Amino acid sequence: KLLRRLRRWSSTMPALAKHPKFEGTTGPLCLLVLDGYGIYDDYEGNCAYLANPENINGAIAQAKQKQLYVQLKAHGPAVGLPDETDMGNSEVGHNALGAGQIIAQGAKMVNDSMQGKLFDSKNWQTITSAAKEKTVHLFGLLSDGGVHSNITHLLTLLRKFAEAGCPSVRVHALTDGRDVAGDSSPKYIKMLEDALAQAEASGSGFSYRVGSGGGRMYVTMDRYNSDWNIVKRGYDAMVHGKIDETIVPEVGKNGYVGFYKSMSEWREAVGAAFPDKSDQNYPPFVVVDAEGSPTGKIGDGDIVINFNYRGDRAIQISKAFIEGDDFKDMDRGVAPKVDYYGMLIYDNDVGIPKQSLVPNPEIHNVMSEYLVASGVSMYAMSETHKFGHMTFFWNGNRSGYLDQSLEKYEEIKSEPATPEQIAKNPAMKAPEIADAMIAALESGKFKFLRANFANGDMAGHTGLIAETTQSVSVMDKQVGRVLEAVRAKGGTTIIVADHGNCEYMKDKKGGLVTSHSCNPVPFLIDDASGTSSFEIDTTGIAEPGLTNVAATVCNLLGYTAPEQYEKTLLAFK
Repeated sequence: KLLRRLRRWSSTMPALAKHPKFEGTTGPLCLLVLDGYGIYDDYEGNCAYLANPENINGAIAQAKQKQLYVQLKAHGPAVGLPDETDMGNSEVGHNALGAGQIIAQGAKMVNDSMQGKLFDSKNWQTITSAAKEKTVHLFGLLSDGGVHSNITHLLTLLRKFAEAGCPSVRVHALTDGRDVAGDSSPKYIKMLEDALAQAEASGSGFSYRVGSGGGRMYVTMDRYNSDWNIVKRGYDAMVHGKIDETIVPEVGKNGYVGFYKSMSEWREAVGAAFPDKSDQNYPPFVVVDAEGSPTGKIGDGDIVINFNYRGDRAIQISKAFIEGDDFKDMDRGVAPKVDYYGMLIYDNDVGIPKQSLVPNPEIHNVMSEYLVASGVSMYAMSETHKFGHMTFFWNGNRSGYLDQSLEKYEEIKSEPATPEQIAKNPAMKAPEIADAMIAALESGKFKFLRANFANGDMAGHTGLIAETTQSVSVMDKQVGRVLEAVRAKGGTTIIVADHGNCEYMKDKKGGLVTSHSCNPVPFLIDDASGTSSFEIDTTGIAEPGLTNVAATVCNLLGYTAPEQYEKTLLAFK
């Protein structure tokens, strides 16, 4: 039903006009996203440099000679984020690549809404009215990394709930260590506990406390159905106030018990018990009272708010709260019936969740809609970690095919992106991605093919420099295989990244960096068609960015880009 609806909707899009100077590449057009592969100085923390990626560097050198290379902005206002200090990320990067327009992203919309509009909304009035009698539970990522959430939003919500006279609030907080420094959680925990104490002191009988939490990559925030045990660990702690030792083997090791009187007490204990782990990988905890009873369990009729605004790692936990008895993805035990809200709607097409605090950004007229209307056959693929980025986010936050008769999506199942797994298999699924791309090219069925190599980002997040370097090296070999396959077909390849990460893994003091960067990313065209009829010309583009790529793709396929798109990077002879 969803696919039929999307086909009917996309069929109303006009076909693109033919380009007046260029008929399109004679062979296939392939676009490769090197996820998390930015540009920075050559130094001991730049894994893109340390790996000496001969195929990528060779393609860059060749593209420079032919004036087919440029650096692009992939952060801040260039991709719809609030300001220049906001790191790019895979979600907004793929939105920008697929939409060709600068879209005000979730972070900016939430920032703006927090200035007043949110607190005048009907949903806010409904929540605060019900919260006079029921507990409000807020859960999400506790940091100012700005990729999935921002702690300032949580602190504002706590203050506003107190001002509205809501007596009972619990926070279920996930430590970050991925979009911020790996050991930075004590700073954010203090900010949270201070804000809770202030809110509690502002009203008679108020109770504002932490209820549970854990590390984001081990608790609650799974994506793409990679490991439902991650979701279950968080759900069990929030709803049942328990820790299932069959999926949390850390309990009982090195003095770790899982039940503590406060989040700060937990952080001290977990850091001592597992000094080799970072904030992102810590096991779950539950806050208990003097008698050992959980103080923050979610019950029937309670209000539950996910204060993360990014969707990919919010969808599964949202499903666990909103779906009925037909939910089979994990054992929830007795599931309470709650009034559930996201900061945004995380999947508009299927309604996950049904309610949000802030209206979603609307992304219309994405490139895939125009290409489908123009009859272009397309292939999109990646491993699980980035499959949703090459489909859902690329297509303007829409699930499913636009036209299944013209599109094929292929997912290669990922292994968990834990430091242990990356160290064990730094190649990830790069060889399989190359195999699939080459098979799709050989089939001759597709004009435009796109794939994402996740290595630079997923390995970069671990902070393991040797393993990330090895991961980038393996990726480079696989990129080389795809390049040769496209060249053999007389085709054209675009190589681009969605944001930086693996190129900046040590700060100036020598500390490990696991977050994304604000560095530019490479864009190059490897053209084996023999036409030599175009080159990169950024005249009239103040700051070339990811949103300029869609118009460029349209041109290479032989079409004039839609008027609302950011300017193409190409000039035709």
